Amino acid sequence: MKSIIIFGGSGYVGKNLIRSLVKKGYKIIVPYQRQINEANLRLLGEVGQIVPFHFTSLKNPKLLSILNNTDICINLKTTWESKEAYLEKSIYKFNAELIEIINKSSAIKKFIFFSGLGTEKRSTLRNEIISKTEELITKELNNSIIIRPSVILGNGDQFLSNLLPIFKMSFFIPLFGDGGRKFQPVSIEDIVKFLSNLIDLPNVDERLFELGGPDVFTYKEFYTLIAELMSKKRVFVSVPMPIIKPIVGIGEKTPFFPLNLEQLSLFDSDNILNNDKKGFDYVKMLPRKVISAVKKSI
Repeated sequence: MKSIIIFGGSGYVGKNLIRSLVKKGYKIIVPYQRQINEANLRLLGEVGQIVPFHFTSLKNPKLLSILNNTDICINLKTTWESKEAYLEKSIYKFNAELIEIINKSSAIKKFIFFSGLGTEKRSTLRNEIISKTEELITKELNNSIIIRPSVILGNGDQFLSNLLPIFKMSFFIPLFGDGGRKFQPVSIEDIVKFLSNLIDLPNVDERLFELGGPDVFTYKEFYTLIAELMSKKRVFVSVPMPIIKPIVGIGEKTPFFPLNLEQLSLFDSDNILNNDKKGFDYVKMLPRKVISAVKKSI
């Protein structure tokens, strides 16, 4: 039984990916640092097929042993924290140490790193650190693959889970900026299918993939679509960025504020595919329209 180690496997993308991979007979190891529900994770596969375990350092002997006996390593682990020291430690330093370990292992055939679409275009601290991490991975690992997905939609996704309750409770919906920025959301089913196909390929001659759906929306158009699907009349209230940024900057310092400046940056720039990067076409896939994902979530 081939094994795959997935850092960040207990998250939204991770759980959906695990559901697909267990059907193909893979053994899945899920290391985690923050507390998760191990029992629920194990139930995604057969007995013994999914192995979650807690670690505090990549130098953990058990983890090192697993990495030296694993075919594929996937890193979905990320953070939207806005503190520089934490971002540097959690993203760049973590991956730098992981790369060093992988380079010493003869077992790992593929390393897949999850980034984000448009990261290199947004000059925020988090995006700068992710871009620096991408450069390091590309330079130091010949068997590495970087995936840049757009906003991922599906039942239980973070984007719609935060947005839909506002549409249900409020007649007035805040629209950051003028709502004219564009994005190209993609369904979780397509992300999982693409990754599953990529894992099965014996050789991958591309190092970078950008994944987006077939439709480009402005945020205002997408909000209008949600209101129409919910059969609700809603008024969109534009909140200019110069006004919302200082509010979020203050609010993010409190424990329960729903948004920080890193997340707000997604609404302040276009988040669409570059035509010069490979995507779903590499595995002969046509991504589906995300309207079905929105309908399932409502």
